[in-house]
Amino acid sequence: MPIPEIAIKTIGDLSREVRALAPIEKWLFRGQTDACWDLAPSVHRGYTAQQERYLTNEFRVRARSRHFSCPSSDDYPGWLALMQHYGLPTRLLDWTYSPLTAAFFSVHPDYVPPRQSIDRDACIWALDGRKLNESQGFEPLIFPLDASSYEPLVVPAFKNRDELDTVGVAMAIEHDPRIQLQQGAFTIHSSRTPINLIKGADEWLRRLIVRSEDIQGFFEELTALGIRKFTLFPDLSALTSELKSMHRPGDGCH
Repeated sequence: MPIPEIAIKTIGDLSREVRALAPIEKWLFRGQTDACWDLAPSVHRGYTAQQERYLTNEFRVRARSRHFSCPSSDDYPGWLALMQHYGLPTRLLDWTYSPLTAAFFSVHPDYVPPRQSIDRDACIWALDGRKLNESQGFEPLIFPLDASSYEPLVVPAFKNRDELDTVGVAMAIEHDPRIQLQQGAFTIHSSRTPINLIKGADEWLRRLIVRSEDIQGFFEELTALGIRKFTLFPDLSALTSELKSMHRPGDGCH
């Protein structure tokens, strides 16, 4: 069956639809600036399995001279989370327990890729993580990324091991203030099938669509409510980005 899809125009609409998800504590959210995109991690967008292993192992070799608190050599989940945090293509896909955070990423202009159509709709995905885990043969619970049950999903990113051809949902390990503020979680993709195309996805996925003509107003509502870049990313680069978006050349008197 097709995944249920609902158009929303305002934060009030988002709140109403989130409250309709029951029980709400089971649901995770992800914002994407294009509603046509599948739910696939970055390393599955054109990279081969061999390239993935090259990326992860090269990163491990070279990271220690650049980062003061690297994971231990055999802490594969820790390495994968660190790589994801710093933008390396991985088999992890970011989710959040906060629908407002997901909404922020779906409509903020900084996350629109170059040359992306201005007529595209944005999307906030809702995922019942426990149901997804159960459908993939795991317990109907969400464990931390370093749980032993997820090891077969993680290790093939580093070593030439057979894939389980499954997806798991894991809690993020809060090694960084950003993860805590963004209320993060991950799906771990041992399968190359996007999770919205997995059979039975309509049981644990929902799509909330922000139409192109409503994106600017939706973004302005989030800003008015204090959902801004520097509140989610507590660092100087985010503060700089936020100030530049608020004060553009030519604004005001000189």
